Amino acid sequence: MENIGLRPYAPSDAAAVRDLHTAAFRALAAGHHSVAQIAAHEALILAPDYAEDLARSHVLLALHDTFGLAATAGWLAMPGRPDTARIRKVFVHPALARRGLASTMVRAAEAAARAAGRPHLFVRANLNAVPLYEKLGYRPLEPGLMPAGGENLPVLYMEKRAVAG
Repeated sequence: MENIGLRPYAPSDAAAVRDLHTAAFRALAAGHHSVAQIAAHEALILAPDYAEDLARSHVLLALHDTFGLAATAGWLAMPGRPDTARIRKVFVHPALARRGLASTMVRAAEAAARAAGRPHLFVRANLNAVPLYEKLGYRPLEPGLMPAGGENLPVLYMEKRAVAG
């Protein structure tokens, strides 16, 4: 995608990231979640500890010449699984959706996780994102629920194992 630059998240980005995550989830996940589930997810994004969660998630920001903050993606070490990273915080500005930006961001997060010694990848995919992860080589493990503000959002746990080589 043209006009995009990547850089790491900084604490001063918290408000812009929250705005992007809220707008993206409202627009892109609405077909898979109820109004109450979307509101609960938004409350999770607006919670005081969300900025701390972003900071520990190795989040990368995609900056677009026109839109500003266009997308995010990151990864987090999985407790008890020293070779595995969880891909997370993948959100794309609704005006830029379905142009390959999410794929670019997931690949960047994957590369960063692998560089940190975590070749196996795991994701708790929101249902609207399952086709993206399948396209990127993730395989379904099992359906699950993500608790958010008294609601449970359906997700699909998926993994991408390291290629021997």
